[in-house]
Amino acid sequence: MFEEFYEMYEPEEQEVVALINRCIGGGYNWKGNFWEMTVVTLGMVFCDTGKVITKEERLDWPVTDEERNSDKGWGRFQSEQICRLKIRRMKEEWAKGLVVRPWCISQVVKAHEVCPELQAILDEYYKPVVLQDEVLGELTLNKDYDAFEGEIQWCGKDVNLSLEVNAESKPSWTRARSAAKKLLADCETWDKAMREFAAKSLTGLANDWLSQDEENPRNPETDPITEEELARRISLIDLTVTSGGSFTAYFDCDEMFTDHAVVVYGSMKKGVKDAYIEG
Repeated sequence: MFEEFYEMYEPEEQEVVALINRCIGGGYNWKGNFWEMTVVTLGMVFCDTGKVITKEERLDWPVTDEERNSDKGWGRFQSEQICRLKIRRMKEEWAKGLVVRPWCISQVVKAHEVCPELQAILDEYYKPVVLQDEVLGELTLNKDYDAFEGEIQWCGKDVNLSLEVNAESKPSWTRARSAAKKLLADCETWDKAMREFAAKSLTGLANDWLSQDEENPRNPETDPITEEELARRISLIDLTVTSGGSFTAYFDCDEMFTDHAVVVYGSMKKGVKDAYIEG
């Protein structure tokens, strides 16, 4: 039943030893009525040539709806598992527009394999990468998410900072740090702009939520939340900055949207662009 899936891949098989990073789930193929499961690797060794690849690769395989939550789907591979596989590369015509050209798994030759080269990659992966910045403080690379994480003082309050980078490209580290420092240097202006944009975008919604809050005696018709009140009550807790200069700010909403957060998105060049709530 998976003929349509395998037709997207070249017929030639290559045998590899792969180090699994994590399973990132699967998307549903509506045309074929099956799930496409995906794991990403930390490294692979090609058995015929001995070539070692340390960049992330994507390995896909199809499962039925019943198999998705079984050891044929989510449970097929574990983090840090080293296994011997037969894989096939996606045909170029199917890979157009994809960031990474994936492989499919045609056979699990051996579920567990000893491989010194891949074990060395795993050992290196767990060595911490820490940056000391004179403005942003200590930043530690979260390798699972390609992000440096730390804590900064934003308008006198502690805020979690995340810099989204390409872990393999140090210039992207520099760009993300530079963007974050520019935001921080003018934090009062940015903070005011983000609060005001969120207030203009979300005050009406806040009053809709208030009208449905049975535990709160406040009447949104006679005592509504104003834009000034919403802007004052939200408080920044997390700030994410990309190497391209975009930012996403997460605000605690002081229960105006129950346990949801107010999210404000924008960029250094274009300013604040959007505000919404997120659970």
